[in-house]
Amino acid sequence: MAEKHLPIQFFEKRKEFDDRSTEGGGDSRIPSWVLTGADLSQRSSQLVSEIGDITSKLRQHRQTGKKLPLIVCTTIEEKAIAKSHRGNISALYADSERNNVLGFHGNRCLLTMVTSENILLGINQILTDTQNQAKLISSITDIAPFYPVVDMYDRNIHYYKIRLINYNNFDLNSAANILFEQQCIDEGIRIAHKTKYTSDMTIYRICLDSAEQLNLLSGFEGVYTIEKMSPVEATLDALEQEPTIEPKISDENSDYPIVGVLDTGIADNQFLQEWKVPFAFTNYPDEYRNISHGTFVSGIIEYGDELNGNSYTSLPGVRLFDATVYPDEAKERIYQDDLIEHIREAVERHSDIKIWNLSLGTTDEANIDEFSDFGMALDNIQDENNVLIIKSAGNCTNFMQQLPKSRITKSADSVRAIVVGSLAHRQGNYDYAKKDMPSPFTRIGPGPSSIVKPDLVFYGGNAGMNNGRLCTTGVPSFTPDGKITYNVGTSFSTPWISRMAAELSYLMNEEFDPLLIRALMIHNARYPAQCGMTMSDKVTQMGFGMPPSVKDMLYNSSDEITLILRDTLDKGNFIEMFDFPYPTSLVDDNGYFTGQIIITLVTKSLVDDKQAGEYCQSDIGILFGTYETEKDRDTSKRTVKNPKGLGEPQNLLLDSCYSSRAKGVYPKTGFERECTLVKYGKKFHPVKKYAVDLADITPSNKKKYLDKRRKWYLQINGLFRDFIEQDALVRNYQLSQEYCLILTIRDPQGKAPVYDEVSQQLDYKNFVHHNIQLRNVVTVDE
Repeated sequence: MAEKHLPIQFFEKRKEFDDRSTEGGGDSRIPSWVLTGADLSQRSSQLVSEIGDITSKLRQHRQTGKKLPLIVCTTIEEKAIAKSHRGNISALYADSERNNVLGFHGNRCLLTMVTSENILLGINQILTDTQNQAKLISSITDIAPFYPVVDMYDRNIHYYKIRLINYNNFDLNSAANILFEQQCIDEGIRIAHKTKYTSDMTIYRICLDSAEQLNLLSGFEGVYTIEKMSPVEATLDALEQEPTIEPKISDENSDYPIVGVLDTGIADNQFLQEWKVPFAFTNYPDEYRNISHGTFVSGIIEYGDELNGNSYTSLPGVRLFDATVYPDEAKERIYQDDLIEHIREAVERHSDIKIWNLSLGTTDEANIDEFSDFGMALDNIQDENNVLIIKSAGNCTNFMQQLPKSRITKSADSVRAIVVGSLAHRQGNYDYAKKDMPSPFTRIGPGPSSIVKPDLVFYGGNAGMNNGRLCTTGVPSFTPDGKITYNVGTSFSTPWISRMAAELSYLMNEEFDPLLIRALMIHNARYPAQCGMTMSDKVTQMGFGMPPSVKDMLYNSSDEITLILRDTLDKGNFIEMFDFPYPTSLVDDNGYFTGQIIITLVTKSLVDDKQAGEYCQSDIGILFGTYETEKDRDTSKRTVKNPKGLGEPQNLLLDSCYSSRAKGVYPKTGFERECTLVKYGKKFHPVKKYAVDLADITPSNKKKYLDKRRKWYLQINGLFRDFIEQDALVRNYQLSQEYCLILTIRDPQGKAPVYDEVSQQLDYKNFVHHNIQLRNVVTVDE
């Protein structure tokens, strides 16, 4: 492989040339799922009857002195969930004072407030009109009062987590909190803790002594969920041996990046004391700390390469900030709300530290259709402080019973964090996983709403069973007294990614940009060559793969170029770049384009914690391909806003363009000829990645779309969900979303002068571009 010494580049859209206005459209045809005849009449009668029940419930609600609005759950037909169909359902519940839609519960239940019988009377009239409202009636499967999701009472569980309904109104939310706290006082129920999870979500930890108390609280009008709350657990069992490496010495005159270690504490042993910053954060006195776990994590951050004989990092070392957020669990229990509060306090007090390692979390599996409170809290902490958290995916012990792996834990469904799973670094006698395959204990995806989690993987050890006894092959790090020890878990694959993220941030002499760091690591990640799995299994088990060395992420060889577009896209606009640069040397002897193309798009999705599975309220899509010619368009037509368009365009990121051999299990090659990594049919994925080899295109598509006389284009489109569009109208703000797009074009033969040719074309075609700004620092020789 050619040496990498050419810096990757930023480029900008041509401001007066590439911006476009979003145009109207839509399909006026009646969807196939719309009911007719007797089926339609039956659905209408059912819904009208249910509105009658809601009316009775509203009267009872008022007669019993309820002070908060009645909440109704309208279940939407699965095929009608699209925004274009949903707007009419939301409009049913609107009145002159407010939009009464609160958000989603699960994937299909729309939660709304009902404040008057007049609204219900209007809904009743609409639902009886089968002649004009067939589509609306067909799009609703049932309407019922909302009841909170409540866990069964368990006498062995002391604490329960209670989340109240968010009424999307300051006064109503304040009233709900006051009324709930007063009911707890009246019933003698102790509120153990009250914690801010996000700007709009407060969680109560309640001590319940009986099923009767649970029933009393579940009947409170403002309750959204009541869940059992178990202590968070972090364990470390290991064997020790004398160290075989020497401590590193830092240069007091040099700067180093800093990693915040949100853990149990860091020992002042001979290996780590030199690298700790002179200040720390802790919520616990020394006698309530067990620093084993945090020390092991920190040892990997600082000495991962040295302990394993690798060269993934570039700098001699990094500084370690000790943020003790977790106690010695033998002496004090800690609950999820405590941990979130400690993490928030540590980060807010030291928000100048931008990379944080979090190798702690819950053991509960994430929901498939709703994001966890813990994950949303981590997103909020990152957004409010402009930091990046590197989070472990979590471990499971299912392999000990020969059961499939569990999905990621709650907290590992954070959409802002980089979530890390584990690969086996080697295979011992009784280990189940082969080298470079997913560790038996690592948790897997997908995340809620089918998002890709974990994002990345790294080495975290191996495990298996021998005659009913657990056997492990661990990764090395340090005990508090400086001996080398071995352990397994995603807790210990995560620190590698934290170290690399910190180095990337430091070496790029740019303003800190968590979106760019995430994009770079995901863009450059690859699956191990020995991993003979289908692409679907790879994504589920390993996310986007394992990143290479830091140097490989920042530099290109002459036969490739990596371009970065970092921008913001406003609602109502899209970007369309005509005649996009593509190297002329990547044309074969028959006059057809060749080459490998990798595109990664990381979006800072607008999020709303009231929206359950629709937590991500915005999305960006990308098209990259060829077109025949530019064409003039008739702007006198009502739906046409842009005077220029593409003639016969073809998006070459589509799976359908490629032969079936490019979509299954691949040979041991340097480039995984995956077509599209994930089918993003459901949209609203904060991270999208595509990797295609034009050699895999079908013969007919090759003739139609890869002729060298065709030109290349890049198109970037935004999309927003109905709820946030309506909220923007009511509150009068402009919707926009940040994104980072990274594009690599590469010669699979390793010969073409791709870097120079594309750089020259960027100049010729009036693109502003520049090399990424890198610090002039001494790096570790590889």
